[in-house]
Amino acid sequence: MWEIRPVQSSDAAEWLRMRLALWPDEPAKEAGEIADFLAGNSLPYLEAAFVCPRPGGGLCGLSEVAIHTEAPGCVTDRIGYLEAWYVDPDARGQGIGRALAEAAESWALAQGCREMASDTNPSYPLSPAAHAALGYATVQWHFRKSLG
Repeated sequence: MWEIRPVQSSDAAEWLRMRLALWPDEPAKEAGEIADFLAGNSLPYLEAAFVCPRPGGGLCGLSEVAIHTEAPGCVTDRIGYLEAWYVDPDARGQGIGRALAEAAESWALAQGCREMASDTNPSYPLSPAAHAALGYATVQWHFRKSLG
């Protein structure tokens, strides 16, 4: 069983590393968002973040979640949104991604959400199958799932 926990200030460098694996084009923006979040600011697209520590130090995965009022295919106006979901290539296929997504879903459920959504694009070819494995239905390049 993997440890999944909320992100901590000491995770900033590893968190940034994984965010840049997802979005390499704007390192200053990514670092700024992490600093804002760790300073206690809730951001529109980052309300909670979860990480998976490696047994020997560092991190091997992350999930970030926020609440949206709308998303393709969703019918409620309080939707948990999986904003970021990443597992290092050497740690994939071990259930870490599932555990990270489930942490985000549990957070959203506790916030009163009854649906979960996410999105991707062709740059992430593994994403559709990974979402499907968790029960998400495809809505174009978006995904939705009922919670609870």
